[in-house]
Amino acid sequence: ARDAIQHRLSNYSPTEIKFNLMAMVQDKRTYLGQRLNALAAIGMEESDPSMLSVRGELHAEEEKRARWTSENERRRYNYLPFCVEMLRCLAGSGKFESLVEKAKESAGEKRKRAEAWKKSQSSGSA
Repeated sequence: ARDAIQHRLSNYSPTEIKFNLMAMVQDKRTYLGQRLNALAAIGMEESDPSMLSVRGELHAEEEKRARWTSENERRRYNYLPFCVEMLRCLAGSGKFESLVEKAKESAGEKRKRAEAWKKSQSSGSA
């Protein structure tokens, strides 16, 4: 495998960083489940630190997968209709214009702070 990877890497210039190397690995949940079964097969008690450690790792992996599922749902959801409806409601209640003005003021303040910071950085380095 190393020769094949080096051959593929040689097709790119040394300064190019677009190469992606991925690997197929076993699902960690499967591995941890097998470890639990193996520990139970040799007669280890549930309260044994080794069993508790593996159970903790398995629980952490399950939580990580649940977070991934939630993030993927959020990423795939089309929020545009919600945003349009929220803007319509704000405009209908008369709050839209005041929020736009507040946003403009806030953006102006941030811009002034950024410019002041840049000036302080350029005068400090000169």
